[in-house]
Amino acid sequence: MENQPKRWLEKLLESAVILALSAFLIKLALCWLYAVWPILAIIATVVAVGVVAYRIWRRKRDSGW
Repeated sequence: MENQPKRWLEKLLESAVILALSAFLIKLALCWLYAVWPILAIIATVVAVGVVAYRIWRRKRDSGW
């Protein structure tokens, strides 16, 4: 590969391709998140309840109830 400076048209086309690819990948990621958000919400709720239950159990155990 030769070390020549890129022409402005090559830079412009490369930027356009990168922008289009980025937009496509962001849209794809959002569609995937919309598809799995109920599962993620359930997992987050279970984890939060577990942390709260553990903290309550730990506090009762340490305070000498």
